Amino acid sequence: MMRRWIVVIGLTLLCACHKAPAHVATPQVALWAISGPGKTGGWLLGTVHSLPPGTVWRRPAIDAAMASADRLVMEIGEQIDPAIAGKALARLAMTPGLPPPTARLDPAGAKALLAAYQLLGLNDDKFRDEESWAVALQISALATQKEGADPADGVEPQLRARMAGKPVAGLETVDSQFAVFDGLPARAQNLLLADVAREATAHRDSDADMLALWLKGDDLGLAREANSDFLADPALHEALLTARNRAWTAQIDNLLRGGAHPFIAVGAAHVSGRDGLPEMLRTKGWTVKRVY
Repeated sequence: MMRRWIVVIGLTLLCACHKAPAHVATPQVALWAISGPGKTGGWLLGTVHSLPPGTVWRRPAIDAAMASADRLVMEIGEQIDPAIAGKALARLAMTPGLPPPTARLDPAGAKALLAAYQLLGLNDDKFRDEESWAVALQISALATQKEGADPADGVEPQLRARMAGKPVAGLETVDSQFAVFDGLPARAQNLLLADVAREATAHRDSDADMLALWLKGDDLGLAREANSDFLADPALHEALLTARNRAWTAQIDNLLRGGAHPFIAVGAAHVSGRDGLPEMLRTKGWTVKRVY
């Protein structure tokens, strides 16, 4: 479901390659123009953090917005070094004396995790004393590697290249993003782990379905997905989407009121639905319109 869309840093811990590109006849990836008094404003784009190589997603309106913007704003501003990300994960992930991951889950979840282990060549010993959220991120990264999608082919690296020479800022840091997962209650962490394990072994290519929705600019479809599977759980939805969107809205509002003209790019799940960034920015008094 939303594995590749929510688990951002987890995907940087390992590299992947060689999956057939996705194609839509005329990509219509959703772009919003943000405007307010005094011609202040910027642009907002929902992204996919890893793409099959060769995926065509840009369109003239997106290129024009990038050219007009005075800076790039993303979830993580700094270039992500996998070694640094791995150390950040290790600082938060370890709790001595934890039971094995499979023993934390209900029978159905444990069965799904064992199936994911078999697929990926893992076992409980690989995650000794690691909290469930960290196990979930690593299984997500390895499953994405096996599927062939590469964070190096994601939207963010392409944006950095296209907007080279302009300042880049982040709404979060590597540590603060991991801290969101680390702050989840044990029940929510275990639900996340079980769901990631189930998706890793699913026969249906749900990530391909999500990619098609994104390429078509299907907001309603993305909003439905942003309220399904583990994101249907109130604690996970609040922590991974709503609370972060609330914090980001405050930062974006301050940027815009300060006269900046940012091109803002965040995961596609963050720009859909009633608790998405477009709606939250409207509550701050900004006009947010789709650019077709």
